[in-house]
Amino acid sequence: MTDYMLNNKFNDPFNKVQFGVSIGERNQLEEFSKVLRSGARMVEVDIASVYGLGGEQGNAADTISKTEREAIANLAKVNDIDLSVHAPWALNFSGLNPQSGKKEQIYEHMVDREIGTALQFADDIGKKVGRQNIPVIFHASSDNFSDPDKNLVYSIYDSEENKIIQAQGQDINLGIDTTNINNPDEIKTAAKEKFIGLYGKEFYDKIFGSKGGKQLGFISDDGKVILKPEGSFEFQKEKFSQQFNKERANINLTRRNLEYNKLEALSRQARAKASSNVAELNNIKRELEDIERMLDSTEQEYEELKIRENNLDKRFIPYDNIAPKLAAEGIAKAAMFSYKNTDSKPLILVENPMSPEMSLSNPKDTAESVRIARQEFAKELQQKEHLSSREAERISSELIGINLDIGHVNVFKSYINPKTGEPYSDKDIVDMSKSAAEYLKRYHLNDNMGNRDSHLPLGQGNAPIKEVYDAMMEKGLDVPAIMEVFGGLGGLEAGTVQSLQYMGAPIYGNTPYVSLPSYLGQPYSSLIGDYSSYSNLGLKQDMFPYSGFSGISPGGGGYMDNKGNQTFSGVPMN
Repeated sequence: MTDYMLNNKFNDPFNKVQFGVSIGERNQLEEFSKVLRSGARMVEVDIASVYGLGGEQGNAADTISKTEREAIANLAKVNDIDLSVHAPWALNFSGLNPQSGKKEQIYEHMVDREIGTALQFADDIGKKVGRQNIPVIFHASSDNFSDPDKNLVYSIYDSEENKIIQAQGQDINLGIDTTNINNPDEIKTAAKEKFIGLYGKEFYDKIFGSKGGKQLGFISDDGKVILKPEGSFEFQKEKFSQQFNKERANINLTRRNLEYNKLEALSRQARAKASSNVAELNNIKRELEDIERMLDSTEQEYEELKIRENNLDKRFIPYDNIAPKLAAEGIAKAAMFSYKNTDSKPLILVENPMSPEMSLSNPKDTAESVRIARQEFAKELQQKEHLSSREAERISSELIGINLDIGHVNVFKSYINPKTGEPYSDKDIVDMSKSAAEYLKRYHLNDNMGNRDSHLPLGQGNAPIKEVYDAMMEKGLDVPAIMEVFGGLGGLEAGTVQSLQYMGAPIYGNTPYVSLPSYLGQPYSSLIGDYSSYSNLGLKQDMFPYSGFSGISPGGGGYMDNKGNQTFSGVPMN
């Protein structure tokens, strides 16, 4: 490959960025051949079904025969291509079923099988190519347990039941009689007094932020308490506390009755002794033994109640706080599978998921899960494989890392940043991405308009791709990048060419190859999403003005400086 010295946007995408392309899960050999034309030095084989787990998820690896696997490996070997594999994306490392929100053994078995299948697929290819540590990309999660807008839903993990509780806002009607009250302030005062009477001043302050805390609800003009989702959850916890109080009162009542019965039996025992009534003494002895057993039982109930009450905050945990730890257990398990059950030891690269509503979609949380997973895996290597601490940590750091998908982070722009009260900005996206730096091993590059994961060619959306790349380069992180650009007009092949043009690759002119049948065949394509992305909506610049086609309407997706007045020159590249 020629070493180009031009001043490209990403330096030279072939030599400096270690550029590669993701190919679809269908007709991999055909897609592979197309990608080779672009000059790519890396190819990511996609076995991530677009269907959800339980449907056809993950079946791609199973249906790729040994012959096909060998053909893919031979293509890579002959063309000196580095391979990686994209595993099924609809997996939850946490083991929580995305449908039910519960830890279920059957779901965990399915996840283990999909992970094993993907790693064995990578191992098969790796052995054929003669390469160790082929990267396998896994999404950190596929659930919807982590909506960034906490005004809509607040997800809690019940560690006792191993399930997700999703709280939504609710109204509490306190039954305030407003018939003779016309002043809203007086109605609110009456509601406040009743709320405090029912739940106490401390809980009132907690809900309404009276002591400088977060406001989780408010009192409406008609005397109702309007709770935000988090406030609704705190209200549910308060009801648990009240239930504990009832249980404690019942235990105390039972103890008092038993103590009374004990005193009464002792009194009868004294009279029986005085009259030498042996039969009565035997009956009373058994009765007192039963009373003592019941007293011991109530004491045990009381202690268990104290534990449950003290553990209330430990039982119910904001899911965002515990999601990294739960996922880390699954990541470490996958790493151990790679270490013990494969010859080529594929890498476990954890990718920030495609939607902010999915847990671990913030790169900061993805990084935390990888940090914990490395620690847990290293401990297992020491305990089970009897490795030294130093060697275990080295292997753990080598096998587990992050694959940062910049397009996924960009979708946060459709949400409000709670720190600023404004939609997430380019700077926010860059800062979030930088939080993955310590564990970064790869990128996925694709573009979108900040509203959904549309996998557009680079430059056709508003993702700060170059800004993230430059920020990582400043940290000394020069890692490979795979382009997933199959969602635009013309599909994968055209998306690759258009992305290379955006990056300034000199062997391409400014007339892209566009195949409408190819575009329509893409499962990720959306005419509405893609057309809006080709128009002048937030583009940093006009990436590839149509200089050779006439009769293309801007309304049909063309953003053209020349308004389509030139005629086709017959020359495919300048």
